[in-house]
Amino acid sequence: MKTSTLALYRKPWSKLTPKQKSTRVKALEVITASKRTQKPVSIIAREHNISIKTIQNNTNAFKKVNGKLVAKRFDIVSRSMLIGERGKLQSIQVSDSRHARTIGQYHNAVKLYLDTGNSTKLKKFSKRKIKDSEGIVHSFETRLPTVEEIHERIEEIEFFEVYDS
Repeated sequence: MKTSTLALYRKPWSKLTPKQKSTRVKALEVITASKRTQKPVSIIAREHNISIKTIQNNTNAFKKVNGKLVAKRFDIVSRSMLIGERGKLQSIQVSDSRHARTIGQYHNAVKLYLDTGNSTKLKKFSKRKIKDSEGIVHSFETRLPTVEEIHERIEEIEFFEVYDS
């Protein structure tokens, strides 16, 4: 099947235009916010200046339950994310929200370590692997001095984005 005939949410990240990538990231932010809060999806979408129809076209991540839109447990939307691996930040494409969530948890563990020096949560990723959308297995950087070096190279860490655009 040609990529051009696929539904937009089925298109791999690498086949999207810059505008489509930006829209997908915005749609994914709405999904994340809807899972974290009890706000209606329509309000969250309005706050992010995106329509529900656009979100559905880009993610297919909502279903109707009792007449209300509710985020599905997970989605199969390709996205590009950054992980610390082998001493540097790597951009990888993941194929669904479960992998994206794992990467997000890794970044939270890194932030906790950098902020407090507590490496307990980060050490849990030392043997963990993640498979990207091409089937390549990646491991998380958990060596403490290397994690510090990676984040020293990030110019504006407070604006660090885990999604790679």
